[in-house]
Amino acid sequence: MRNAFAVLLLAALAFGLAVTPALAINQPPLNLGLTDILDGALPGPGTYLTEYIQPYSANKIKKVLGGGDLDAGVANTLAMTQFVHVYKNELLGGNLGVDLLIPVVTISADSPLSTNPGWFGDITVGPFIQWFDTKLFGMPYFQRLELDFSLPTGEYDKRYALNPGSNHWVIEPYYAFTLFMTPQLSTSWRIHYTYSTENDDVQPSPLNNFSTSVTPGQAFHFNYSLEYEFFKNFRGAVAGYYLKQITEDDTGNGNLSNSKEQVFAIGPAVSWAASPNFFLGLKSQWESSAENRPEGNRTTFRMTYKF
Repeated sequence: MRNAFAVLLLAALAFGLAVTPALAINQPPLNLGLTDILDGALPGPGTYLTEYIQPYSANKIKKVLGGGDLDAGVANTLAMTQFVHVYKNELLGGNLGVDLLIPVVTISADSPLSTNPGWFGDITVGPFIQWFDTKLFGMPYFQRLELDFSLPTGEYDKRYALNPGSNHWVIEPYYAFTLFMTPQLSTSWRIHYTYSTENDDVQPSPLNNFSTSVTPGQAFHFNYSLEYEFFKNFRGAVAGYYLKQITEDDTGNGNLSNSKEQVFAIGPAVSWAASPNFFLGLKSQWESSAENRPEGNRTTFRMTYKF
């Protein structure tokens, strides 16, 4: 039975089920592990440029639609450019800001999974409020509230199983914070809620109820880190992420049973403030407990410059 299920799944993917650079089945590209150490603690008003390089690889997709695993290697390398500007203007005691993310991605996979040769992903833009000087139980507490919109600008073709773009809009509020328990010991979290609109150009397959449209289920996910400053301006951390889809995917032929995605990841991370305006970060995180997603390793290099 398990082998029969794997054959059916391979056939469905070969027909072109649309998935994302994160290599999920239907969820759009998500911030899984891109941000963690001192995430809530921006240094102050100004303009920031961040470059991310994030390779990901996995050799199987786990527990697909409540069934067995699919032994198929999938991988991508994401290059993300982020522009952030924090204004001196204030609202509700915090500084106003705007965020822009521009992704490019290369995707590869084992046969018979087909990959779109395009590289341009979905642009994300959003306003936010950043608070620099709040306290929690008397401890320094930096926090940010942001509302992101991902636009369907990425390259997408339903003939391919793997696409850089998701072909639908995503609305994603998030709350990020950094709490300094001591000057050396801190913890940072970024908590997201993901709402996706309909992808109305899908290749019918057993993985979408043979429908031509799919709306990914709503999802909750967060990045976390527990950090310690071992040397001046150098922090190490235990960091990772968790994703839990809370509603089933919806298709033109009804809800898709057992389609909820989840994954947990953990690993080491380091961050170095090379100067007051230049920051470097490196982390590697290993996934577990995946459902309806690949389960692999995600490594991220991050470089930030404050103008």
